[in-house]
Amino acid sequence: MVTQIKGNKFFERIIGAGYLSKENPLIDNFVNTKSKIASILLVSGFVLIQYLLSQFKFFLPDNPVPITMQTFGILMLGSLYGLRLTLISITIYLALGIIGLPIFQGHNGGIDYFMGVTGGYLIGFFFASILGSFLSTRGLRAGLSIWAMLYANIFIYIPALIWLTIFDFSWPENGKLLSQAVYPFLIGDFIKLIFASLIISFLWKISKKIK
Repeated sequence: MVTQIKGNKFFERIIGAGYLSKENPLIDNFVNTKSKIASILLVSGFVLIQYLLSQFKFFLPDNPVPITMQTFGILMLGSLYGLRLTLISITIYLALGIIGLPIFQGHNGGIDYFMGVTGGYLIGFFFASILGSFLSTRGLRAGLSIWAMLYANIFIYIPALIWLTIFDFSWPENGKLLSQAVYPFLIGDFIKLIFASLIISFLWKISKKIK
C-alpha cells in the first residue's frame, strides 16, 4: 500500500519511513536544548506566554462565545518544542494552575477551578500538546504542520466532551453537548490554527537559512 501511494508526499510522511523516524524539533534550529539553562528558559517562557495568552480574548460577530488564545499557545508549543520539553512545559503549567496560581483563563487557578466545567479542556491541552509534538517530529512539519495542529486540536475536545458527559455542571444543557461545548469554538479554532501554521512554516523557512 505504501508503494502504491509513493508519489504522494503527504501519505509518504504519514505511512512511510518519515512518519516512523524521529526528526529534530523546530526549536533545535534556534536554541541548544541540551543546555539546562536553555531548557529552563524555554519552559519558563512557555508558562509565562501561555498565562498571557490565556487572559486575551475577543468576540467574533454574532458569536456570544469569547475566543481566547489558549489553544494558540498549545498548538505552538507542540510544533516548536520537542517531546521532552513539551511534556515538561505543559505539566508545569497545569500543575502551577492546579495548586492555586491564577494562570488559567480569567486569572483563575486552584483545584476547584480545575475540577469545574473547564477541567476537560485543560486535560485536553496536555494530550494535544504531546500529540502535536509527536507528529511534528515525525513528518508533519513546515508546510504540513497544519495537519499536526488539526489532529492536536481535536484531542482538546475529546477529554472535554468526556468530562462534560461524566460530571453534571448544568452545562451544556441536555442534548446540546456539541452545539454548546464544541461548535461555537470552531471558527476561532480555525483562525488560530491557520495563524499558528503560518508562523511555524515561516520559522521553518528561517531555520533553513541559518543552518
